[in-house]
Amino acid sequence: MKVFDFVVIGAGIAGSMIAYMLKEYNVLVIDKKGILEGASKAAGAFIFPKVGFNTKYTRFINNAIVESINFYKTIGVNTHTKGVLILPRDERDIEKFKKYEKEITIPFKRFKGGFFFEIGSIINPEDLKNIFNFNFLQEEVIELKKEKNWIINNSIESKNVILATGFEKVLNIEYLKIRPIWGERIEIEGEWENIDYYVHKNCSVGIIDNRLKIGATHKRDVLDAKENLQEAYELLKKAKEIIDIKNEKIVDIKGGFRAASIDYFPTVGPVIDAHKTLQNQPRIVKGEIPKKYFYVDGLYVINGMGGRGFSNAYLCAKMLKDFIEKNISLGVIGLERLFVKWARKEGDLRRNNVKS
Repeated sequence: MKVFDFVVIGAGIAGSMIAYMLKEYNVLVIDKKGILEGASKAAGAFIFPKVGFNTKYTRFINNAIVESINFYKTIGVNTHTKGVLILPRDERDIEKFKKYEKEITIPFKRFKGGFFFEIGSIINPEDLKNIFNFNFLQEEVIELKKEKNWIINNSIESKNVILATGFEKVLNIEYLKIRPIWGERIEIEGEWENIDYYVHKNCSVGIIDNRLKIGATHKRDVLDAKENLQEAYELLKKAKEIIDIKNEKIVDIKGGFRAASIDYFPTVGPVIDAHKTLQNQPRIVKGEIPKKYFYVDGLYVINGMGGRGFSNAYLCAKMLKDFIEKNISLGVIGLERLFVKWARKEGDLRRNNVKS
């Protein structure tokens, strides 16, 4: 049985990105569908700044956007950078935008009642497939167990495993709550207002290769959503509130389940051994800050990109690689925040039987 340095389970943008970042190692990526399929294939891949108060979350998202665009350009991917106009959705948003204006740290200018960012870009996921050249196996992971190394499906052995499975589970990590969020992208042909930038309001709109791309997140915490014309026309209706569209024909509909954490931050880093950590520090459940975390040997996660996978994945993968190689802190995206919150809420009941 060949032994890999890393096996990445999941070939969406998160799994593909960390595999690419670790390309100097012996890496295998496994996915039951294919590379950049599912939610990554359906993504509009709009790389737009977040408008809001200058919080940790906003700073992380906007820093990730700047770094990802620079990364894509460095590896030769066309970012289609034209700038984006972000508009308020309603009267409440208009008032909020007045407050946000002083908080924005990315260069912008006021335009048509919204904020225009020159950095606004779009990625074509297909362009990345030609660059993400790694060992790949199309197979569903049925069993993952730890012996001396990790054994996958009784046929693959690896020193380390990185879980990039989106909302689907290979292992039950109780404190890691990942929610499915249905997102859709449609492409249309027809006639539309001639604009040389992208626009975001209730959906995102951009013109690439003479097609109008429209993308949005639709439903949260559902598993029965699928592509259909009714929702596509609802998405088109939202786009018509942004720009003038005529004689349109829907030529492509793609949908997929994006994966979001409970606090919207990505979830990245070594998997905490919940049982061992609680057994050694039982007062964590009473609110005590953990003095030490115990981790599952050779098991990592990169997940929870939400609707910003093509914006977040590069920075998350870079930070995970830096942690693996240099033990550099993962800060706000590490799993510790989720473990502590879970332990204080549920750990007292499960301390004696929890499994990481």
